[in-house]
Amino acid sequence: MLEWLANYYTGDGVKNPRKIQSKINAGKLVPGIYLLTLSANPGNLLEIIPAAMLVQKSAYALCPAIMGMAKGKDEAIDLAVEILQEVYQATGAFKVEEYLKNR
Repeated sequence: MLEWLANYYTGDGVKNPRKIQSKINAGKLVPGIYLLTLSANPGNLLEIIPAAMLVQKSAYALCPAIMGMAKGKDEAIDLAVEILQEVYQATGAFKVEEYLKNR
């Protein structure tokens, strides 16, 4: 099962996020939905991945904790910017993982 942050972010275009979350957890195809995760690469802050990619068992098993959901790539980019701005305003740095744990 995928790990979701308790208060994950959602874009304005996402209607009924809990239903979409349950479909993604079940390994079903959810076209047009993008997920924001913490990056496994220490040189990056966030990753944006299409939810359709999680249909593959290997990608599903390796997916880091999901911190956001958006409809469309543009909305996912906007949501990532909003998250990073919120983190920077609150902490004065880009310590996303720390901020989310204490949020």
